[in-house]
Amino acid sequence: MEIKLKLIAPMPVGQQGMETIEKMLASRRRAASPETVIDFVIPREGPSSLSNMSELNHSAEAVLPEVIKAPEEGYSAVIVDCTCDQLYPETAKKLSIPLVPALHSSLYLAAMLDRRFSIITPTPGQEKIYSRLVDLYGFNNKKVSVQERIVDFISGESGDDHILSILLEEGHSAVNKGAQCIVLGCTALTIEKILEEKLGVTVLAPGNVAVKIAEMLVKLGLNYS
Repeated sequence: MEIKLKLIAPMPVGQQGMETIEKMLASRRRAASPETVIDFVIPREGPSSLSNMSELNHSAEAVLPEVIKAPEEGYSAVIVDCTCDQLYPETAKKLSIPLVPALHSSLYLAAMLDRRFSIITPTPGQEKIYSRLVDLYGFNNKKVSVQERIVDFISGESGDDHILSILLEEGHSAVNKGAQCIVLGCTALTIEKILEEKLGVTVLAPGNVAVKIAEMLVKLGLNYS
């Protein structure tokens, strides 16, 4: 059974960010089943960052047309490849195919594994966004912390070792607070396995989790009511 997934970037990506995108897509395809086809779409318009609700709303407006036309393009499911869960859940209820939210999927998986979690975000201003989403989804009883540590990883100017060292610092801090699971607060981060090995706790990459949830929903013939 072939499954076609449409992944949509939450904002325009310049040439300097394409190496990060290629790493991210390679990670998605490794996570996907062999019969799954993944297409990635970058909107022409949108915000330059996602650090507040105004920019998040701008992102939602930019990606909405690509989401809406996904069913007629023949896709099995659609994912806005971002942990801010743009358009979800309101738009999900209007589509004939699943619109799979990356953060919500990961928080459900953490809860299913009975893990207390921390979200680590490298983007400024997102602590408030994620705290609001955790409350909206009803996972406050599982949340240990939402930790914001600014690091430029999209442009490629920050080396992998520098990014890893910062995330490890925040990860150790979260574990010391009681976190049994780390949810990465950006779908473009692709070092979850290294972090998991060094931290000794579960580390979830929300973009990959969303791909697997999408496959499951399609194979079971399920959608939102």
